[in-house]
Amino acid sequence: MKGDRAECFDRMIGFAEHSMWKHGTPGLVLGVTDRNGSIFTHAMGLSDSRCGKPMSPDLLFQIGSVSKSFTCIALLQLAEEGVIDLDEPLTRYLPWFEIKTRFKDITLHHLMTHTAGIIMGSDATPTGWTEVWDLRDTETGCEPGTFFHYSNSGYKALGLVLEAITHKTYEEIIQERVLDLVGMDSTEPVMTNAIRGRLAVAHQSVHDDRPFSRRHEQYPAPWFEGDTADGTICSPVEDMLAYIRALMNGGRAARGEILTPDSFRRMTTPYIQPEDGIHNGGYGYGLNIETVDGHACLGHQGGMVGYYTSMLMDMDLGIGAMVMVNGPGEPDEVARFAIAALRCGQEGGSLPEIPSEHDVFAVPTAPDYVGVYHDAGGTLEVAEDGGGLRVRGPKASTRLERRDGDSFLADGHGLELFLVEFEKRDGTFDRLHHGGRTYVRDGAPANDGPGHGREGPVCEGHYRSHNPWLSNFRVVRRSTGMFFVDASGKSEPLTPLGDDAFRIGKEERSPERVRFDCLIDGTAMSATLAGGGRFGRTFTL
Repeated sequence: MKGDRAECFDRMIGFAEHSMWKHGTPGLVLGVTDRNGSIFTHAMGLSDSRCGKPMSPDLLFQIGSVSKSFTCIALLQLAEEGVIDLDEPLTRYLPWFEIKTRFKDITLHHLMTHTAGIIMGSDATPTGWTEVWDLRDTETGCEPGTFFHYSNSGYKALGLVLEAITHKTYEEIIQERVLDLVGMDSTEPVMTNAIRGRLAVAHQSVHDDRPFSRRHEQYPAPWFEGDTADGTICSPVEDMLAYIRALMNGGRAARGEILTPDSFRRMTTPYIQPEDGIHNGGYGYGLNIETVDGHACLGHQGGMVGYYTSMLMDMDLGIGAMVMVNGPGEPDEVARFAIAALRCGQEGGSLPEIPSEHDVFAVPTAPDYVGVYHDAGGTLEVAEDGGGLRVRGPKASTRLERRDGDSFLADGHGLELFLVEFEKRDGTFDRLHHGGRTYVRDGAPANDGPGHGREGPVCEGHYRSHNPWLSNFRVVRRSTGMFFVDASGKSEPLTPLGDDAFRIGKEERSPERVRFDCLIDGTAMSATLAGGGRFGRTFTL
């Protein structure tokens, strides 16, 4: 059995190395545990690429939205004590809270389950007070409790509720009610300059205005302090494994009970099924609840500026994993591989295989995309290439690497600013979008829709701010209308709502909005995202 376990751990390391290569990850820490104690931890890569400092399992990582479950534990404890009622309106605890809505009141339960119908968040300032105050300038998109729309703003409001009813800081609340009981002695509940030297250095691409490529150089990400309840906890891997054990033991921690059996049941009840393609299964209070290979699993992912994390537990077998990276990466795929490998070790069967570099470019349905695509300014040819795809333009060609859905990265030769996005009509891919250009496949009907005629101001362009969370985005015009393109290359349609305001995305229940203003000679010189994030038109494409 000892040899089998060693082989299992070696396989985890091998997959983590592959994931780091694939995503250009500078450093990674992996830890796994059962209900009784840690069984394996491993640090890989660099904690600081500038000086070549190796990664260490003792370093802190900003765990991001994994913190949300800590916030929910504190709220559930206070509900058990009769101090708060999770089904009461938010305004009972924050009387100054306002939001434009035609629906019923938003409760704490709605905020905890991301079903309040409010925006994801702007992070226009580093404080929770200003962001929650600015929600009065936004509008809810749906009846509370009916639709999952992830909201950091909502959890910032929950943190303000905790502070208002306990008359303590969020830092004190989490320290006393969770960290001390779990034995997370090296964990910091908030991000301050005093702890900066204890963290692995966060990294991000030198190019913040285009889809990420593993070829991009990286530099230290912007630093900022924060004490909001949506995600400011900083922790090393062993402390996070102790937290995972507390959850896998139903709320029983090393130094006491953080949740009663009834509160743990409430926390792990799937109240809503997300439709965003990110959160699997159902969502409880700060936790994803899903079934993987017939096993009940709990977990959550976190993302900060230069940090990404994943916490995952198989509740049936009592095994959990925590993966943290200090730059671009996909820790969730590493956590899922680790759980799958441990499951094989306990149940028997072959360990999962490690993909090859060739697999990164593999496209099983490659023939579906092959063809010659034209627009008024040129031609792109998409051809099969060793089980994958290659796009050829007038001057050069490059391989395509799949991102989400039917979107691909074409890294270089003038195609790097946007993803190559294929559109299917009548069962066939007959459009290829690249930024504001739409190429039509040979034999397909010509472009339809509004074309490039316009009413209203010129809104397409490149917009920037000093916000480290969302430094820039682009607006492009295609044959079917205007699209919002974020820095990762993801594009979403803009639906006009009047008064130069647009809804972002296809989902009619979404509260996300962008408004264009500062009109000079018919051109919008600035744009404001819902919640107060203001961006100025920049001179770059």
